[in-house]
Amino acid sequence: MKRLYQLPKLIQWIIALILIVVGFGAIMPLLRKPYSLLLLPILAPFLNFVSVPFLRLIGYYKYLNPYVISTVQTDKQYDLHNIFTFDYLVNFKWSNRGKYAQRILLGHYFKALITIIERIESGQLSSKVKIVGHSYFFNNRTAEKLGFTITNASSFWVLNSAVQFIELSYLYSFSKGKWALPKFWKVKRAEITGSDLVTKKEILEELARKILSKQHYKKKSVKATVR
Repeated sequence: MKRLYQLPKLIQWIIALILIVVGFGAIMPLLRKPYSLLLLPILAPFLNFVSVPFLRLIGYYKYLNPYVISTVQTDKQYDLHNIFTFDYLVNFKWSNRGKYAQRILLGHYFKALITIIERIESGQLSSKVKIVGHSYFFNNRTAEKLGFTITNASSFWVLNSAVQFIELSYLYSFSKGKWALPKFWKVKRAEITGSDLVTKKEILEELARKILSKQHYKKKSVKATVR
């Protein structure tokens, strides 16, 4: 799976189109049912899975790195989102669940913020931009240390998390290394301006370096033990 995005673009397009056409074709009869809205939490993981490669290729999903997605990238706002099941299959092995996955995901969130800082510093992005993320597992202490303002998310994001609850649950469980239910009804909004984020560059670089270097060392140690 990791080699998917190393394939020629034409092959990627063929795979993406087959996935989305066959996937939506299979599910359309259910979506036409009068009770289709009740099925959305069950259908959402499947719909996300078959659409991710296509939405990536057309540029709707803009990847700041393999683990962080953005759909809005303007001088006014940058949003950050968790990756989907398809991305987990591309980036992780089953043996990566638990602490390893947690550190990789967190480390790359920090790297995504560093990427935004670099775009501001190079003049590609306004320092007045608002960087916004929504999640149910923000560490308030860390987020506030980085200058983020934490508030309760809007009703839209709570509803969105409820619809995505099944996918959120098994991906959250994967990162925890055990079965765990996310408190989607407590989803939080974290926001910071570009100018404030730039001042946190050194802290973010240090956090990313520590977290990801630990994971690199752990991975090498595991391989050595296996040998």
